[in-house]
Amino acid sequence: MRVVNTVELKNRTNEVLRDVVAGEPVIVTRHGKPAAAITRLTEGDLAEFVLRHAGEGRATRGATAGPWRFTSFPTPLGDVYVAYGDLGVSFVDLASGDGAFARAFRKRLGAEVRREPHPPAKLVSLLRGFFADFKAFRGPVDLSMVGPFQRRVLEQLRRIPKGQVRTYRDVAREIGQPGATRAVGTACARNPVPLLIPCHRVVRSDGGLGGYSLRGGVGLKRRLLETEGVGPDRLRAS
Repeated sequence: MRVVNTVELKNRTNEVLRDVVAGEPVIVTRHGKPAAAITRLTEGDLAEFVLRHAGEGRATRGATAGPWRFTSFPTPLGDVYVAYGDLGVSFVDLASGDGAFARAFRKRLGAEVRREPHPPAKLVSLLRGFFADFKAFRGPVDLSMVGPFQRRVLEQLRRIPKGQVRTYRDVAREIGQPGATRAVGTACARNPVPLLIPCHRVVRSDGGLGGYSLRGGVGLKRRLLETEGVGPDRLRAS
């Protein structure tokens, strides 16, 4: 560990940064007291940083990409609300009513959404087919509102067949980022279209279920996996 004061940090910035890149943590002091710490980010930390900040920035820039419309479907899970735009489905939630869904959409995407009394027939057919068996959604999904790392994760999740699970670590390896396990978990937690992109099929390496962002949480995740025939040995409590 290296300790430098603010004057040394200013005058020897390149040298200090070389130490950080080499893996040595640096403590910065001011008036003899610790003021900051500089340490090298792991691959996972860096991926999570990019996911969090680039993703949020992209969502803000894309918030005017509407108009956004929504419809809802009765399912064994309750009423599933689906928002969509010209590029496909952009947001899915289990909501208690139109107002609750509109508020959730506004909170997530920073935009307004309205119910469409006559949604596109093709989209309705695709969604009804999906909700009949929850096997695979073959329709368009709009991921333009998320950052590039999260998009890679979500696109990988679409490849997980019904009845199978992957661990967060598996997914990190599959996208070529083996150190990004935690960032993969964050990407799953921020999945704007759960069910359609089956983040519930991703579990912890120790056999725990991990979290689930859709209303109903881990209990719903367990129910979905049990319905899909995933064995009890993969469904230990978190």
